[in-house]
Amino acid sequence: MQALQHLTIVDISGTIATCYSAKLFADYGAQVFNLESEEGFPTRKIKPFIPDTKESAMHGYLNTNKKSIRTLHPEELKNADLVIYDQNIDQIDESTIETSTSAVSWFGKTGPYNQFKGSDAMIQSLIGQVRTIGPPEGPPILPTGYQAQIIGGLTAYVGSLGHLLGNSLKNNAEPFHLDTSIFEANMCLTDAALLHAETQVDITPRLGVNRFAPTYPLGVYPCKDGWLGITVLSPAQWESFCSLLELDELAQTPLFHISMNRLEAADLIEPMILEKLQEHSAEELFYKGQQARIPLARVPTMEELFEVDQYVNRNAFSKAIQAGHNYQVPSTPFRLFKTPPNFGGPVSAIGQDQEDWNQIRSRDSTS
Repeated sequence: MQALQHLTIVDISGTIATCYSAKLFADYGAQVFNLESEEGFPTRKIKPFIPDTKESAMHGYLNTNKKSIRTLHPEELKNADLVIYDQNIDQIDESTIETSTSAVSWFGKTGPYNQFKGSDAMIQSLIGQVRTIGPPEGPPILPTGYQAQIIGGLTAYVGSLGHLLGNSLKNNAEPFHLDTSIFEANMCLTDAALLHAETQVDITPRLGVNRFAPTYPLGVYPCKDGWLGITVLSPAQWESFCSLLELDELAQTPLFHISMNRLEAADLIEPMILEKLQEHSAEELFYKGQQARIPLARVPTMEELFEVDQYVNRNAFSKAIQAGHNYQVPSTPFRLFKTPPNFGGPVSAIGQDQEDWNQIRSRDSTS
């Protein structure tokens, strides 16, 4: 038995955000139907593609353990517990739907931006996060990938699951209508900078590569065989870090026990740190740092990521099965141990599961 197997979910838009929100339901047993056009969901066109096919691996990652249908009459949506959609793609009159809805869009249903087109880069820019990253003399640096949409989908999942559970506990069948803004969901990434701006205390401009208030060292640095993420905050961590690299002179300088003093003297300190880092492997310092209670981290390549022992132990990656190919994708990031999630699974072709929906429609029409 799985935690959400009693739920039926329909995704009618197929964006990264709606698919990720629905994926989290599917991974815990909900029956999720993708209502697709002849061309399929937009996610089917996102690179990379599985070698020698036209199948999107990104679509596969977002849509394991779901079902694909081609036709569904609007009145049939009442057979679902939740309808997930993007109001910029599919316009729905929620007053005519006899079930709950979760709308996930770039800016939400209201406000002057509610019909604006968006992208992950646009959201990262609008929330101001990029202004804090990069060298002071150059342009801000944009992160890559689809983080903004994933965070939006996760936020919508948390909101809709909370409402569904609340209704269940209260034996309340009243539909709810959730409105999630990807823009607002990502504001959590700028929490410290926003608070500094609001209080007008310690507003810090971009300081450069590996220069972040309120401490130093904080960043990613080269070792003899790769890269090491370093975070040193407390005086005790600073002393342990210096001991690890045999930088006794720095450890014994009282001025450097204060993090902001180290940041101001970073140009003096950094050459000594970089020289010592070249004597060690990133793997060695990662484990020695953890033994000394310093949050150091080896930076793996994407290929190495699949072999990290912590991730292997927790099944952090699982197999998607698509178009005759198996490939690894990230698993659900949280666990219920008595009712574990599905790890990986099959990816349906367009319209493959129409009969499964027809059975639900027939069952509910006769009940």
